[in-house]
Amino acid sequence: MKTTITTKSWAAIALLMCSSVAQAQTSESMSNDNDADNIDEIIVTGIFDEPDRLTGSAHRVDEVTLEAFKYDDINRILNLVPGVYVREEDGVGLRPNIGLRGGSADRSQKVALMEDGVLLSPAPYSAPAAYFFPLSTRMVGVEVYKGPAAIQYGPQTIGGAINLVSAPIPSDAMGSIEAGGGSYGYRHLHAKGGNQTDKLGFLVDAVHIGSDGFKDIDGGGDSGFEKNEIMLKAARTLGPGVLELRFNYADEVSNETYLGLTEQDLRDDPYRRYAASVLDRMEWDWFAARADWAQPLFGGTLNVTGYTQHFDRAWRKFNNFSGANIGDVLANPDAPFNQLFVTILNGGDTDGLSGTLDDIRIGTNDRSFNSSGVQGALRWDFGTETTHTLEVGARLHVDKIQRLHDEFGYEQTSGEIVLNSTPRAIVTDNTGYTEALSVWIHDEIAKGPWTIVPGLRVEAIQNSFTNRLANAKQDNDYVVAIPGIGVNYEVNEDLRLLIGVHQGFSPAIPSLAEDLDAEESINYELGGRWRSPFGRIEVIGFLNDYSNLTAICTVSSGCASGSNDTQTNAGEVETSGIELGWNHEFRLGSGLSMPAALTYTYTKSEFQESFDSVNPQFGVVEPGFELPYVPPHRANLNVGLLGDKWGVNVSVSYIDRMRDRAGAGSFSVEEGSDSATIIDVSANYRVSDRWNISARVDNVADDVYVVSRRPFGARPGKPLSAQLLVAMQF
Repeated sequence: MKTTITTKSWAAIALLMCSSVAQAQTSESMSNDNDADNIDEIIVTGIFDEPDRLTGSAHRVDEVTLEAFKYDDINRILNLVPGVYVREEDGVGLRPNIGLRGGSADRSQKVALMEDGVLLSPAPYSAPAAYFFPLSTRMVGVEVYKGPAAIQYGPQTIGGAINLVSAPIPSDAMGSIEAGGGSYGYRHLHAKGGNQTDKLGFLVDAVHIGSDGFKDIDGGGDSGFEKNEIMLKAARTLGPGVLELRFNYADEVSNETYLGLTEQDLRDDPYRRYAASVLDRMEWDWFAARADWAQPLFGGTLNVTGYTQHFDRAWRKFNNFSGANIGDVLANPDAPFNQLFVTILNGGDTDGLSGTLDDIRIGTNDRSFNSSGVQGALRWDFGTETTHTLEVGARLHVDKIQRLHDEFGYEQTSGEIVLNSTPRAIVTDNTGYTEALSVWIHDEIAKGPWTIVPGLRVEAIQNSFTNRLANAKQDNDYVVAIPGIGVNYEVNEDLRLLIGVHQGFSPAIPSLAEDLDAEESINYELGGRWRSPFGRIEVIGFLNDYSNLTAICTVSSGCASGSNDTQTNAGEVETSGIELGWNHEFRLGSGLSMPAALTYTYTKSEFQESFDSVNPQFGVVEPGFELPYVPPHRANLNVGLLGDKWGVNVSVSYIDRMRDRAGAGSFSVEEGSDSATIIDVSANYRVSDRWNISARVDNVADDVYVVSRRPFGARPGKPLSAQLLVAMQF
C-alpha cells in the first residue's frame, strides 16, 4: 500500500536503522576471539552450511562445479538451478536475461542481483535493467534464493535473489595464471594472486576474455567482443574487527546488435548478420569501491558495508527505418513495400531514392548510472532448548540514471553505410533518481524437529523523474511492508518438509506518472527434502499470486523509443509450478566416482484480467493468456566421471519453447523461441601439483535453435565451439 513518507516517518525509520546497524547479507561468522591474528573472510556463505534446515528454496553452484566447466556465460551456470529461466541473446552471456519462478526475464529486472551481498545492478531502484553483469570467471560460487529465503535481500522479492560469491583473500601465499583459446578467436587470460601475513591480507584477481564472434556480417565486419575485469582486495585486523577494502574496474567493447534475421534467413544461414548492423557497437566501463567492517558486538556479529559504483555505457546500434517498422519488415519480408527495406538490410544500394524514406536510423544510447549506499546487519545466536539466529538489518541506498538517446540518418551507398544530412534527433533526455531506506528483521527459531523463520522487510522509497524533452518533473514516494515466514519440520533424520509464504515486491521506477503502482504478489511454496539411499531429493511446489504484475518497456523487449522506460500494469496474474532436484555421488571403485545431478522445473502462467499495453510483449491481453518468455518445461542433467588426476563432465540442458508475445493455445514457429537440448562436455587433467589442463566443447551436437525474437527478428544460440585452457599454480 502506498503512503506519503513524512519527516516523522523518515526519522522513525532512521532511528530503527541506527539501533539495528545492519547489512543485507548472510555472512560467515567471524571469531569472537578479540586477540585473533588471522583475518576471517567476509563472504556470503553461512546459509548453505546446513542445507537440509533451510525453510525456503535456496541453491548454490559451488566452486567445484564452476571449475569443472569453467563457463564464462552465467546463463549456462544458471541452467543447473531449478526455478530459473534465462532468455539468451548474444550466445555468450554479455547481458543476461534472468527470471525466477515466472518473473520477467527481460534484463533481469525482477531479480535482486548481488555480489557478496551488495546490489550490483547499475541502478537497482531507478533503472533495474542489468546492462552490466560481472564476469562469472572470477566467481567461486553462485547462490540462488527463492521464496521466503529472499526477503532479507530485496528490493526485488517477487522471484528471488542471486548472489555471486567472489574469490576470498587466501590464507597462504598463492598465485595462478590460466590462459587459453578456442573457436571463433576465443581468448582467455585469468591471473590471480594473494597472501595473508599476520594481520594483513590481499588479493588481486584479473580476467580478460574476448572473441571474434560466431556471426558473419554481410560484406565483412567485426561481430566479436573484449571484456576486462580486475578486483583488488585488502584486509586488515584492527583490534576486535576486520576491515576489508575492495576496488573493481571493468570494461567492455562488443560489436553487438539487437538486429536479428527473418525466419527464412535464419533457417538458411543462422549465423549471418545483416550489413545494416555493421556499425553496432557497445562500449562501457564500470568502477566500484566498497569497505566492509566485521566485529563481535553485544554477543553477536556486526557486519557493515559502504559501497559505491559508477557505470557509463554508449550503445550505437540500428534502431529502425525512417519509412518502415523493422518488426513488420522482418515478419513480412515478401510484402512488396517491405522488399525495399530488405534490400537495405542486405547492404543493397538505394541511391536512386530521394528523401528520407530509405534512411537507416542509428542511435547512440548514452546512459550514466550511479549507485551508493551503506548497509549493515547485527546477528546473534542464542538459546538452549529453543535456539534463535536473529538478524536485524538496514540499508540506505541512493541511485541515479541519466539517459541521452539520439538518432542519426544513414543510408546505403556503394555497399557502405554512410551518414547523411538528416539532422540529429534527440529522442530521450531524462534523469531518474531514487533514495531508499530498507530495514528488516529475520529470526531462525529451532526447537526439536521444528525450524521456523519469520521475517519482515520494510522499504521506504522516494524517487523523482525529470524529462527534459517534455520539461516536466514528477516526485513519487511510498512505504511498503514485506512479511514472510518459512517452516521446516524434521520427520526423521532423512526427511524434512517445508512450507512458506511471503510478500513479493518489485519497486515502481521513477516516472512522470503521479501514482505508479509497484509490483506485488503473495508467494507460496510447499515441499520436502529426502536423503534417500539413492540420493538427495528435493521437491518444491510454488504459486506466485500477483495482485499487480508490472513490466518496464526497454529496447531489448522491442518497445518503440517513445515508450522506453514506461511501465505497464498488467494486473492480476498467477504463475505456479514445481521444482525437482536430485543429486548423488556413485562410488565405482578403483578410485573412480560418478557425481550426478538432475533438476527439472515446470511452470504455468496465466493472466487473470484484460488490458491493452504499448509493450509489444503484451499487446492486447485477455484472461487466460500465458506470459511471454516463460518456458513450461526446463531441465538439466549433469553427470561426471572422476579419477585421481582427471575428470570428465557432461551437462545436458533442455528448454521448452517460449512465447514471444502473451497469448493462449498453440503458437507458430515464427511466434516464439525453439525448444532445444544442448549438450556441453568438459574434461580436465592435473599434470602435476602446479599444472592443469582443461577443455570444453559447447553444443556438441551443433544444434541450431532460436533463443529470442526480441527486439528485432530471430537470433540463434551459440553453435558448436571448443576451448582449451592451461593453468599454472605458483
